[in-house]
Order: sequence, then structure tokens, then C-alpha cells
Amino acid sequence: MRWLDSDGTVIIYPAALRGGTEQTVQFCVEVHRPHQLIDASKISTDEAARLTADFVRNYKIEILNVAGPRQSEWRKGYDYASRALEIFLNSCDYRHVSG
Repeated sequence: MRWLDSDGTVIIYPAALRGGTEQTVQFCVEVHRPHQLIDASKISTDEAARLTADFVRNYKIEILNVAGPRQSEWRKGYDYASRALEIFLNSCDYRHVSG
């Protein structure tokens, strides 16, 4: 339940929510935890990165959880998620990150 330790969760899925991914959405809704759904069958990785950036900014997310199906359930999911997150991270303004 990594979503409990985060400020919000981005949930990336292919067309339909199922199993543990669907359960994660239900948990987020039940405890009023910010979450962003990204349907990879309809949204490009560039748009997913923009949605993630908007979500992080709008909810002031400091610890972001990223959820989705296991690789055994969605073989292309890792490539999609890693590309979207790479674009997102490259777009971040790190001048505002304290260390």
C-alpha cells in the first residue's frame, strides 16, 4: 500500500481498470487521496507527462506514487510508464526543490 505513504497517486492503465489497479483507485477514492487516472490506450506519453505535471503542481505533491498493472498483465506498461515519467521529470523545475 505505497499509496498510503504518498501525497497522491498517478494510476496508469491500458483501457480498463482491473485487479489490483482497480483496487488502488477504490482505496484512493475511499480515503479521499488525490489520484490521476491515465488511460494509456487513449493518452500519449507526452500528454501523460503533462497530466502528471499538472497533478503534482495542483495538489502540491511531494511524494508521488505511480501505480498500474503488473508487467505480467501488461507487457508494454513499463515502457509506457517509464517514457511518460522520463518526460515528466525532464520538465520539472528543480530550482524549487529544497535539499
